[in-house]
Amino acid sequence: MRRVGPALVVILLLAATAVAFATTERQKLEKTPFAVLPIDGEISPVCGCPTAGTTISLRFRRTHVLTVQILDANGRVVRSIIEERAVHKGIINVRWDGRNKVGSVLPDGEYSPRFVLDNGRTFDPPNPIRVDTIPPRTRLVSYAPRVLKRHSKLHVRYRVSETAHPIMYVNGRQEVLGNAKALLGNFEWFARRNGRRLPRGRYRLQLAAVDLAGNVGPKTARFVVRVR
Repeated sequence: MRRVGPALVVILLLAATAVAFATTERQKLEKTPFAVLPIDGEISPVCGCPTAGTTISLRFRRTHVLTVQILDANGRVVRSIIEERAVHKGIINVRWDGRNKVGSVLPDGEYSPRFVLDNGRTFDPPNPIRVDTIPPRTRLVSYAPRVLKRHSKLHVRYRVSETAHPIMYVNGRQEVLGNAKALLGNFEWFARRNGRRLPRGRYRLQLAAVDLAGNVGPKTARFVVRVR
């Protein structure tokens, strides 16, 4: 009888292991109960722009109880956005502003959402969300010509500290918002506003940039062109 006890324990452990393994494998084969729609890859909690933060959208196939957490690069939970909330078939939108549970801005870096369902299944999307609070710096490299005749256009070359959309201000008013390209880029200005040629005169220009997270950097020193 003394040998039966340990043997029975071993059998029970093996059976429990087999059940757990079978459950895990079955869950792997099951169709994912929701789809994750595209998520903004970079956000800034301090940009002050309408697009600050990111919306996490999930499309469910049936009702579940959902928990959504935000994890840092070390796997620690820094924010619980939703805790055991019943969600129904369709799309649910969850907003995260790049802050922790007490409202403090999190350090710059990569963070990952985690979705936990009522059946214990956990899902970690492969693409992280990057928090970026540092605005880009812009430097004017060159511009030509200095005098714009009727059919000429201004060629501007610039350098930015990170991938960002260039901005050009004319007499303090934003006139150009270019595409985010390489750190060294260029764009053209046709001296037009609302499709009409600007009046003759001197115009003070400045450059800046807005990065992919929405941070707007400082303006450069003014440079002048003349429209003829």
